[in-house]
Amino acid sequence: MRTSQKKRQPMRAPALMLALVVALTAALAGCGSSDAKPKTLSTVNVERAIARSILTERHIYSLVSCPAEPQQSGRTFTCEAKLTVGTYPMYVTETDGSGHVRYGNKTPLVALDTARVQRAIEASVLAQRGLHARVACPAGVLQHKGLVFTCTARVGGKHYPFSVTEVDGHGHVRYIGR
Repeated sequence: MRTSQKKRQPMRAPALMLALVVALTAALAGCGSSDAKPKTLSTVNVERAIARSILTERHIYSLVSCPAEPQQSGRTFTCEAKLTVGTYPMYVTETDGSGHVRYGNKTPLVALDTARVQRAIEASVLAQRGLHARVACPAGVLQHKGLVFTCTARVGGKHYPFSVTEVDGHGHVRYIGR
């Protein structure tokens, strides 16, 4: 019987070694592996904070979208605040590895005075056609050269679109009735 016991002991050692190698490999795979995914920053919270700031400070509704980013101190990225017409970039910097951020843009967010555009179109319709019009333009238009949007003039029971183009970044526009 002792002979059979001695034969079994060498069989246990390779099985034990194999189990130890598998356990060690699994442990090392979880430690500092390049496959480990970093924690992702909660960009939803950043988006909400930016939208809330724009509404509070500029009285403009916006829909903000940010790219998914790893949570890492010093990382910078750009979010977009979409107004009814136009998109405004917000530059974000992660201030620590815990999800705190700082955001802003050196160029101020300025909304076009659409009430002034509406009055100008109404005055043009009256001067050119002798008709009283009520004009509606979208609210929340970014004041930015090259943006194009549509205002609608209501004369009597009919609606007439006007294509409006911002000719500069200072609130000057050109409009054409279609």
